[in-house]
Amino acid sequence: MAWTLLLAGLWKVGYRGAGAAKLASLVVSAFVPVVTWVAIRRSLPGRSLAAGVAVIALALDADFASWASSGMDTPLWTLACIGCVALAAYGLDRTFLCALGALVWIRPEGPLFAAAAVIASSRGWRDAMRRSLWAAGPIAVLLLLRVAYFHDVVPNTFWAKMNAVDGKDYTGLGYLANTLLHRALFLFVAPAVASVLLRRQPMVRIALSLLAASLLFPVLAGGDWMPNRRLTVVSLPLAAWLTANALGALRYSVVSAIASAGILLEPAITLDHAIDQTWRDNEWVDERITRWIPSGHPFADPYPLDWMPTHFLHELAPYVRRGNVVAHVDVGELPYVMSDVSFIDGFGLVDRIAGRLAFFPHDRALLELARKEFFDARPTAAIVVFDEATGCPFSASQRTVLDDPRFASGWREIGRVPTWGGHPCVTYVRRDLLPSDNDAASSQRRSWLANAPGVVELP
Repeated sequence: MAWTLLLAGLWKVGYRGAGAAKLASLVVSAFVPVVTWVAIRRSLPGRSLAAGVAVIALALDADFASWASSGMDTPLWTLACIGCVALAAYGLDRTFLCALGALVWIRPEGPLFAAAAVIASSRGWRDAMRRSLWAAGPIAVLLLLRVAYFHDVVPNTFWAKMNAVDGKDYTGLGYLANTLLHRALFLFVAPAVASVLLRRQPMVRIALSLLAASLLFPVLAGGDWMPNRRLTVVSLPLAAWLTANALGALRYSVVSAIASAGILLEPAITLDHAIDQTWRDNEWVDERITRWIPSGHPFADPYPLDWMPTHFLHELAPYVRRGNVVAHVDVGELPYVMSDVSFIDGFGLVDRIAGRLAFFPHDRALLELARKEFFDARPTAAIVVFDEATGCPFSASQRTVLDDPRFASGWREIGRVPTWGGHPCVTYVRRDLLPSDNDAASSQRRSWLANAPGVVELP
């Protein structure tokens, strides 16, 4: 939510498009090593070498670098979590507890992190209750706002992604194993050493609890659908703080020197599979990219649409006009480009009924609501992905619509292409609509792209 508000503010003052979002995430990311350094130096005064090794190891991580320019909320989430450690290191106890509660304003898994850190920093159950009340304040405020606005306690994206058929290309344990294979020394060995040598220190327990939460959540979520271990980027600065403290406990010795060299070399050793793009085929080591050239003007160059939304623009332009409704299995980039069109989202990222159906696909009341939503809206077009093995739509809300006789009588197929996993993606339009001529369709497509700042169509 906080990242959305930030981007909305940038949009309001004229900084629009993917370039503005990427620049914002890069600026936020630049503060992560700085805050990590501040937190380490507060805990380890006079140990600049240990602090330097840990922060450099953080900055060299390919996952951290790739998400730094993503334009998404990952950098802000990462900064907020290491910021909590810095507040605790400076002894700002109440501010630290409120900051823990405020994590939920950035990511919905914030309460897990807050609970872990509150328990780790408490001295007895009475102290835990007192600290919980401080952390619960920001959470309660956000819950009230969500219920008032969305009529729900979690965002639709959380409901949809946590149980979506195509939302998790890893198992949770596979995702964690992939992460640890990438940075085992940094994320596991060094924190384990810190936990043994410095287990009596409250700050170490706090950092360990947040690190544990950052590694536990992907397991509970069942993995993710994006590459480069997005869900565990937040663990990197937490591990850096623990790594610095472990090196500090070892003092200046041969063991410390060998450990420092290993931690600094690890990013280079694992670089061959750090750019992680074959996540849909291999959940362990991903090595598809062999050559990559950065853009000369990364924040000014336009963002090219992926091939799938480009394909849909060509298919839909002859039929869809301003004010129409499109039912789409996975809205993705299209609403940004087709800003004058409404969407019914089959997977539930922006549709509460479909999001709930991801968890309760046999709930008769929800199925009836999904059918009613579709047929009341009478969408101009419907985009459906079918499971090749079963022949049924992946989306529960779309499955119940296509099972209704009214769909076959009211909509017809106009196109079919393979999508992720080779599953067929089918486009339907209403039978009462005729396509416009090529000139009108091209004009409609150009109009949509002209109203999407920073986006161009693939040639």
